[in-house]
Amino acid sequence: MARTPRRRLYLPKASFIVLLTCGLTACGEEDTSTAGGTGGGVTITSVAQGEGGAMSSGGVSGVGGSMEIVGTGGAPGKGGDPGSGGRPGSGGANSGMGTGRGGRTATGGTTAAGGASGSTGVPDAGSSRDARLDDTARDDASSDDLTSPPDAPPMQCPNTNSLKVGDTSHTLQHGGRNRSYRVYVPSSVKPGTAVPLIFDFHGHGGNASQEESSSGWKKKADEVGFIVVYPEGIDESWNVGNCCGLAMSENVDDVGFTKAMIDAVSKAACIDPKRIYATGMSNGAGFVQRLACEAADVIAAIAAASADLVNDPCTPARPISELAFRGLSDTMVAYEGGKTGSTGWYSPGAKGTLELWKEIDQCTGSAEPSRQYCETYSTCAAGVEVTLCSLPNTGHDTYNNAVGMSVPDVAWEMFQRQPMP
Repeated sequence: MARTPRRRLYLPKASFIVLLTCGLTACGEEDTSTAGGTGGGVTITSVAQGEGGAMSSGGVSGVGGSMEIVGTGGAPGKGGDPGSGGRPGSGGANSGMGTGRGGRTATGGTTAAGGASGSTGVPDAGSSRDARLDDTARDDASSDDLTSPPDAPPMQCPNTNSLKVGDTSHTLQHGGRNRSYRVYVPSSVKPGTAVPLIFDFHGHGGNASQEESSSGWKKKADEVGFIVVYPEGIDESWNVGNCCGLAMSENVDDVGFTKAMIDAVSKAACIDPKRIYATGMSNGAGFVQRLACEAADVIAAIAAASADLVNDPCTPARPISELAFRGLSDTMVAYEGGKTGSTGWYSPGAKGTLELWKEIDQCTGSAEPSRQYCETYSTCAAGVEVTLCSLPNTGHDTYNNAVGMSVPDVAWEMFQRQPMP
């Protein structure tokens, strides 16, 4: 029987179970290797030193941030005074993985005669993700830079790109089963350029083709230029843990399947491993909630449409951003939570899920309006964010909601702010 999820705090130094991820594997071989980010810690920027100057002390980032030590000028000379420490910003939770929201770096120290002054600390790369969802967010998603950051090492892309433009069907062996998935490559994807990868999981009783035609992610891929994978569940179901169908009853390893698909697609196309995301509808949305709990080492962030977090415990390997779309009139997976679904499994509800992720991601303060119908915790560990969009006069199908909100548009805005650290 399903049990009421207990709230668990994210423990940053513990080892955690990796979340569900869907994967492609070439040549029919099972491959469960993972690709993904590493945890944060103390970041030290290398310093060139000249004669006579005292090196400035590093700015201390906001609460929850990493420490950076930066300064120009070289070996300390006589009389050099260290620079003062930076002031902590407000709100960041102390995860040891990236700067907290609002953290400021220190200015460089005063040098001795003849020494070059220290430069200001360089902010952690994660601080750029502090931006909240709001109505002034990027309107032209097609203008987003999909290339790697200027200071990132060159991507190691496959020698040959075996994925054709358009829709293709693929299979791989995983867990003693023949698993299948569809891949959509828009013509806007440029060969040799590392692009994001989005996994879009169908609901219980649905399939990959139906999800592709209804979710809107295919259109978004055409506009922006990323690859979308539409996996097929076992007997049209995904193993959420206490739901659903054959996938649950036979304890199908859908997390491992996701990782195998990541590996296979990454061998066939140039995928940016820091920008692999998961989204889905209903049973598929419940599954991406589980992926966030168990596969945060390979999944950068998730967006769940019409399902809540039911995994207990949920102990991701790192803080991970979560965005939920819920219909206020949903009766299939009740917005208020409780016993729900055809099998009567328990759901914490939309607000309950928001609060669970607040604790998991060590968010502080209160959720604040971030766009119409949405509320966001933006002061969370490692600069992640947790958002709930509650859609009025909308039932279970949040793709076709009554307020005209585009699920892919809103989710993509968050995905762009939340690459893998």
